[in-house]
Amino acid sequence: MPEEIQEWPRSTRWIHAGFALAVTLLLFSELDMKAIWKKVGELPFRHLLFHMHMWIGMFAAIIVVAFWVQVFSNKNLRSHLFPYSGPYLDNVCTDIRGLASRKLPPSGMRGGVPGMVHGFGLVAVTGMALLGFIMFFLIPNYGVAAPIGFYQLPKKMHDFLSSFVWLYWWGHIGMATLHASKSPVILRIFRP
Repeated sequence: MPEEIQEWPRSTRWIHAGFALAVTLLLFSELDMKAIWKKVGELPFRHLLFHMHMWIGMFAAIIVVAFWVQVFSNKNLRSHLFPYSGPYLDNVCTDIRGLASRKLPPSGMRGGVPGMVHGFGLVAVTGMALLGFIMFFLIPNYGVAAPIGFYQLPKKMHDFLSSFVWLYWWGHIGMATLHASKSPVILRIFRP
């Protein structure tokens, strides 16, 4: 296990904040949105949510790319998110033993269970962003006309992944809240 837990780089903290905001807006906007081609009997607000979801989704795709640039350019961040070897993998085992004893893992870039779960979330959101990016260009006139038939394939996959992202979102918020109640140090990721 590494002796010292590393702090989050400032750029990663900013990307995390943008990432969290964008994903939250996307998840909640999709709950009641309808495309304009489905306009019969629909409220204009639902169409507004559809357009908001599309444009925030494009912004989120940019944030996902920025996050992956961070991951590839920072070995410690990469090891934190994908702790599959060395001391980072040892931290996964240590965390599992600690959780079995009702002990939360420490915060910071150290790999372990929190890092592995963060990595799963990043992969799920990346899949959704990629599929949403493809869907964006398959919808004629930004939602005014029905998309071509091929649109259904990425849409079904996007919908499937959204279930995992919802689970991740609730789990992430819940665990961060629990962790913050035990050790406010975890909130350092939101410090600019």
